Amino acid sequence: MEDYAIIYNPLAKKGEAKKDLEYALKCLNDLKVSYKSVKTDYDGHAIELARQLAKEGYRVIAAGGDGTANQVLHGTISSNSGALCGFIPMGSGNDIPAAIGYRADVKRACEIIAQGFSSKSDVGFAKTDSGNERYFLGIGSQGFDSEVARRSNEEKEKDYNMIILTTLKSWENKEIIVKMDNDTFEGEANLAAVGLSGAYGGGMFICQRASIEDGLFDISIVNIDKVKLARQFRRMYNASLLPHPDISEYQSKKVRVEMRNPEDEPYVCQVDGEVLGSLPVTYECIQDGYEFIRPRKNEFAEEFKQKYGHYMWECWDELEKRKNK
Repeated sequence: MEDYAIIYNPLAKKGEAKKDLEYALKCLNDLKVSYKSVKTDYDGHAIELARQLAKEGYRVIAAGGDGTANQVLHGTISSNSGALCGFIPMGSGNDIPAAIGYRADVKRACEIIAQGFSSKSDVGFAKTDSGNERYFLGIGSQGFDSEVARRSNEEKEKDYNMIILTTLKSWENKEIIVKMDNDTFEGEANLAAVGLSGAYGGGMFICQRASIEDGLFDISIVNIDKVKLARQFRRMYNASLLPHPDISEYQSKKVRVEMRNPEDEPYVCQVDGEVLGSLPVTYECIQDGYEFIRPRKNEFAEEFKQKYGHYMWECWDELEKRKNK
């Protein structure tokens, strides 16, 4: 029996991941990794495959974008097998592998898999009142950004930035209630992001201070005029958004998000880009919740620092304090 099961999405990166997969399998062969590869045939298939293969004793690897990564980690964790899980980033957005330190580098990911180092990470668990549930490594959100995720998944537009702009045109804020361990927010918001790690949407840092090692979510509740919101996207990509006068930041182990006015059409919620349905939803951070195959150090963070001159979790107030010492 092979040691690893590589679950790949042939439609990742708008169908351009075929060459990445061929290269990944060549790298694994060169590294003498024993594996079998299995492709997904429909939405949700990766969950079923990961659950079954984990129960059969394989170490399960997601090869694709964030959708594939989330489905594979959810299937592996929910198998209750304890099987190790890892990633080969091959998508247009690779925020989930980045959360545990992977760079978007196919060859390097294969080397990490071959080396076999693993350690535990916090994981998030989200459940809507209608019963939809999902484990996640990135961000759970509701509001403007989750509507963008919904439209992106439905492929009404192919270009992610165009989806953002078209969503902004018709967007209207609504009032929500966010209940946390020691705080409650009530009021109007563009979005509420519950971050286990910092980024979504291909490197947009909305919860910069989030850590997968502290047993807590970092929550960013945003209430910015939608025209001004569009101007903040650059700051999200270079992780310079926080602190912001129109973003309320909190930490909590558990988070419950509801609509304030029952007559309002509810916001949809999503985790790792996977839409779960409408509010209400409850999130729980599970400290050291699962063991993943990962690099020994956070290689994504080091790459980010080389590009921007600071780590993504270092907000501007912290950088200014350092300069003034």
